[in-house]
Amino acid sequence: MSVKKKSVVLVPYDFGPKSQSALEEAKKVTKYLNGEIYLLTVVRRPDFLTQLFRSEKEHRQNIRAVQNKLKEVVEKTRETTDIKIHYIVEEGSPIEVIIEQAELLSAQYIVMGKMDKTVSEFHFVGPLTTSVVASAPCPVITVGTNQIKEEGFSNIVLPIDLTKSTLEKVIKAVSWAKYYKSTIHLVGVLRKGANIATSRLVMKMEKAKWIVEQEGVDVTAQTYIDSDEPIDEIIIRHVEQVNGDLLMIMTHQELGVNDTYIGAVAQNLLKKSDVPTVSFTTKAISHNDYFVSNFLPFELLSVKESKILKK
Repeated sequence: MSVKKKSVVLVPYDFGPKSQSALEEAKKVTKYLNGEIYLLTVVRRPDFLTQLFRSEKEHRQNIRAVQNKLKEVVEKTRETTDIKIHYIVEEGSPIEVIIEQAELLSAQYIVMGKMDKTVSEFHFVGPLTTSVVASAPCPVITVGTNQIKEEGFSNIVLPIDLTKSTLEKVIKAVSWAKYYKSTIHLVGVLRKGANIATSRLVMKMEKAKWIVEQEGVDVTAQTYIDSDEPIDEIIIRHVEQVNGDLLMIMTHQELGVNDTYIGAVAQNLLKKSDVPTVSFTTKAISHNDYFVSNFLPFELLSVKESKILKK
């Protein structure tokens, strides 16, 4: 009998308010995955001048102080949850260490605070979020003003574009929707002057909607005509209109594709969105180990004709 591998949720932790919020949100996500949380604190290497005036003993004392402080956070967290929680303290570049640990742990998710200004030189959660999202080998959940509900997500907003990864995005959204009994809200933005009757984007929207319906998931679809308003603001306004409590986006642009909600648009969504946002890199969305249905407690997908979205 094979033993099912535990799901891992990695939480970069710098003791600031954003990482504390991320930990609380990670507990909710991990509960549904029957997984474990790893808190990761990264101590930046001292620069040349600091090294000149700090002894090796002082440096070791600093590392131990961080370890003790993180251990206290873990012990306090264990008092409020049955979820297994571990801690890691590493020295180096925060971005490099976070990505490295995500790979070593085969993390299913990284949960971080949203992009914003930092409150201390030590704090890295927030300012470095966009860099982690861009390089992560797994999906990254960024949390902002609106917290994740205890019961999960009711309305998932999924922007549709012309990238080849549309299929994977729809599959992931369907998996989440089935698990949380959510409604999926598809949204697309046509460029000014586009012909709706012949638009490839509209065709993608219709195919995506059909697949979601075949899976028995409630779905809506809305296409907007691009005006002078930025695409990210159109999407955020739609999130508000449908009471969205989760936004799913891709972060990597595919060469030769113009109608995409990635790159600069993705960064703006990460900055401006008040609802939790799940970001997928090309690597994360294409790697089977990170498919949502692979580590949920039961098989969720049934439609075999979903390959039509690749056309």
